[in-house]
Amino acid sequence: MSALGVAACSSDAGSPAVPDAGGTPDASQPPDITPDQAPDAAPLESPDAAASLTVGQMARVVAATLNLRTGPGTTNAILLSMPCGTQVTVVGGPSSGWWNVKDGATAGWASGSYLVPDARFDPSVCSGGGADAAGGGSATVADIFARAKLGVGYSYYWGHGSWRDDGTVPGSCSGSCPSCSHTGQYGADCSGFLAKVWQVPSPSLLTTDLHPYSTVNFFNDATHWSKVDRATLKPADALVYNANGAGHIMLFESGTDPWGSIWTYEARGCSSGVAHNLRVASSQFIAIRREGL
Repeated sequence: MSALGVAACSSDAGSPAVPDAGGTPDASQPPDITPDQAPDAAPLESPDAAASLTVGQMARVVAATLNLRTGPGTTNAILLSMPCGTQVTVVGGPSSGWWNVKDGATAGWASGSYLVPDARFDPSVCSGGGADAAGGGSATVADIFARAKLGVGYSYYWGHGSWRDDGTVPGSCSGSCPSCSHTGQYGADCSGFLAKVWQVPSPSLLTTDLHPYSTVNFFNDATHWSKVDRATLKPADALVYNANGAGHIMLFESGTDPWGSIWTYEARGCSSGVAHNLRVASSQFIAIRREGL
């Protein structure tokens, strides 16, 4: 699976070949692995996106690339990948958060999480610029940690990424993911949380539920971030692990020994939710740094 960078590979957002979720991690995996859903499988619950689309209107793609599929859902074949800003005609839907749209002569289904009405389209989203009034846009270290702090206390929500700036309606998670249950509109899993605080691939409101990457992306790709020597870890970098169908990612805050006890922000799991904690990351985690930091 590839990253969702502008002019990068496909997304709903995303064309996951290997989901980084699975059963119980085997002995070769670190003990703190959190299951993590592939990007385009999450049902839409954001009031900002597909709910505002209507049949017959024009819409725009606001993911770096968005898959157009033969049917609603990630199990359907990909017809083509539409770059950010592509204008489409809405011809049917919705169906579980997916819309039947037409790009030129090709009709198919696309995730409504990454479509907005043409009149609401902001071109700066595709260029990586812009900002918003609820925590979107800026990628300074201070702003990254400001967004992370606002997420603390929200529930673990597999395949999602959103929270509020007032700490209300945190939601709840029970069970063991991926066979877990969630209540409430807000929450995040580990990769949804990191994508939101880093504001990649483009600016988004805290309350807009997006899950553009899995740990497969963060571990293997380098569109809006790059791998760095863990010895050079600095605030707002991330530590990520992915192997054998499972993965986890966390935001590094501070610590003098990158292999010892460190302070992190992370969506740690169903029982912990989004947490700010002192912990150790096993040697199997690699360090990555967001572009511009």
